Amino acid sequence: MHALWGTVGGRWYVTLFGVVFAWRASRHMGWRRTVGYAVAAVAVGALAENGSVHLGFPYTRYAFDSSLRGDEIFIGDVPLFVPLSYTFMAYFAFASGRLLASGPRRTRADRPWMEWLLAWVLAVWALWVLDPISRLGEHFYLGRVFRYAGPGFWFGLPTGSQIGFAATAAVLLALLFFLMRDEPDRAVDGVARHPHLSALLTYHGQVFHLVVMGFWIGRDVPVANTIAGAGILIWVPIAAMTAVHWSATK
Repeated sequence: MHALWGTVGGRWYVTLFGVVFAWRASRHMGWRRTVGYAVAAVAVGALAENGSVHLGFPYTRYAFDSSLRGDEIFIGDVPLFVPLSYTFMAYFAFASGRLLASGPRRTRADRPWMEWLLAWVLAVWALWVLDPISRLGEHFYLGRVFRYAGPGFWFGLPTGSQIGFAATAAVLLALLFFLMRDEPDRAVDGVARHPHLSALLTYHGQVFHLVVMGFWIGRDVPVANTIAGAGILIWVPIAAMTAVHWSATK
């Protein structure tokens, strides 16, 4: 029970995003597809994370803090909350990509590749904020979780880790797009009524709560300010281009 509470209560942010995922995905895809996807996403996450810990593939070699064992549930040598997060990270990127590509008045883009490309960009961008801030977890509620052998171009994260996650994200997004390949295009009465708005807002919450934490701990750890600022600088041009694209849609 102690380890269970450490995973559910101690990692409250994963539980919170997981509940939102279950709510939105089940309404969007139905319970059967949601459960099937979630099981597959956790399995992919567990295999990728353990593969990296033991073999250095696909994210290069790193290790999780051994002091977490006993306080949380582990799958192999990986805390369970890590592969659990794969479920909502990929889904929120998937649904947000559909909204960004389709615009506020439709539910599907003109071409499927438009949705897939934007979803992939969103999934990778989220990691570019999440991973470097998470490495500083001992300075806020996350706590010390992992360490990379390093070095790397992105705040110490190896290039291979970014390529590896991009590949993993592509696999999970491909699964989601396959499951929802027959979803029809429907007219929507503005962005406020769009079925994927909640996913887009939650995606932003997932990323920007870590940006805020970066600025917060940046008072004591200067590099955290740079990471948080980089996250915003990546977001601004995407937001600007989205505003232009949406204003031209009918």
